[in-house]
Amino acid sequence: MQKQPNIAPFIKKKAVSIMLKVTAQQMKNIDHLAQEKFFIPGIILMENAGLRAAEAAVSLLKRRKDKRIFIFCGPGNNGGDGFVVARHLINNDIKVLVFLLAESQKLKGDALINYNILVKMKAPVIEFANIFHLKNAKQTLKKAGLIIDAIFGIGLNKNIEGGFEKIIDLINQSGVPVLSLDTPSGLCATTGKILKTCIKAHTTVTFAAAKKGFFIKQGPDKTGKLLIADISMPRGLLRHRKTIH
Repeated sequence: MQKQPNIAPFIKKKAVSIMLKVTAQQMKNIDHLAQEKFFIPGIILMENAGLRAAEAAVSLLKRRKDKRIFIFCGPGNNGGDGFVVARHLINNDIKVLVFLLAESQKLKGDALINYNILVKMKAPVIEFANIFHLKNAKQTLKKAGLIIDAIFGIGLNKNIEGGFEKIIDLINQSGVPVLSLDTPSGLCATTGKILKTCIKAHTTVTFAAAKKGFFIKQGPDKTGKLLIADISMPRGLLRHRKTIH
C-alpha cells in the first residue's frame, strides 16, 4: 500500500479521499481560465501565493532558533513566488538571503516585476554565477533556520541537470528544513516521479489544489507535510472538474 503524505490543511480541513487532486496540465488550465475568463491578472495570483507561503514560512520559523531564511529562486514563475515571499518576510523584519538561480536579465513577466521590487528594496540577492564561489557553501546553508525552495514549479517536465542538480543536492545535504512552493523542485506534479534529483521538503505549500503527484510513487516522501493555500481562485473553477480538462 502506497504511503500517503502527512496532510495538514492550510485553509480548510479536507479528507484526502475528497480532496481535489489535479495534474500539472489541469492546474495550468485553471490558471489560464482564472486570467482569461475571470480577468484575474497573473501577478495577483502570484502575490496571493507568495503571501500565503510567507505566512507558512513564519509559522515554521517560530520553531527554529536561527531566524534567517534562505530563498532559492529559479528562472520562472516559481521563482517569482519566491521573490514575493522574500518581500513579505523583509517587511516583517525577518532576515532573508535570496539566491537567484538565473541571470537577472533573463527574467520575464511577473517574476521580473517582483524581482525588480526586491532590487529597489535593496534586498540581499546572490546570483547563480556567484553561488559556487561561496566559501564552504555547505556550511553556509547550515546557517539558515529555514530554506525556501522556489526553484521549479509544476511546469517542470525534464530532468534536472548541471548547476541546478548540484544546488538541490546541497540543499538536501544541509539538514535544514525546506519549505517548497507549489511542489518540491524535481518532483513531477502529475506522476510523482523524480526528474533525476528532487528536493526533499519538510513542508510543501501548494497553491489552489493538491497535485496528483503528491500521492503516488515518490511524491509522499518528497512532499512532506502538505499545506493547501487559498490564493483566491474563483471557487467555480475548483468545484467543477469539467472546466479544467
